[in-house]
Amino acid sequence: MGSRNGIPLDRSAWLHRMEGLGCAIAGACSGQEIYLLRLFLDLAERVPDRTLLQGMMPPDRRRVEAAISAGALESAALFLMGDDSGFCLSRGADGRPLASVLLPYQFEECTSGGASLGLACLGALVGALTNDMPQPAAMSQFEVPASTLLH
Repeated sequence: MGSRNGIPLDRSAWLHRMEGLGCAIAGACSGQEIYLLRLFLDLAERVPDRTLLQGMMPPDRRRVEAAISAGALESAALFLMGDDSGFCLSRGADGRPLASVLLPYQFEECTSGGASLGLACLGALVGALTNDMPQPAAMSQFEVPASTLLH
């Protein structure tokens, strides 16, 4: 089981922290990548159950830190995904960087935008790890009667 300051993290606490990281990434400015990349590494190393990584291998901290030291923050973000994940990098119509991530054994990609390409990659990875969780009953799909007009 993963831990933080010696305190074990359970699945719920780990997911909560990962979702919090996703919110921080979404609101981050360019220049905050190093701090957020290292937060992700810390969480990935403390995962209480490997199934939460959705088939992704835990990142190699030395490889990521070497990329960070070289100033290759986009490469560092891509190293987090490992060799078995798919990704696509692009730019939105407004010029904002976009990244899509497809983790092993998943059938849907997760796309995220960011203030930099590194933040977009990291945001998409965090989204892919947290969006595939089962929805709580209150968030489950509902049926719309066929007689209801939706326009």
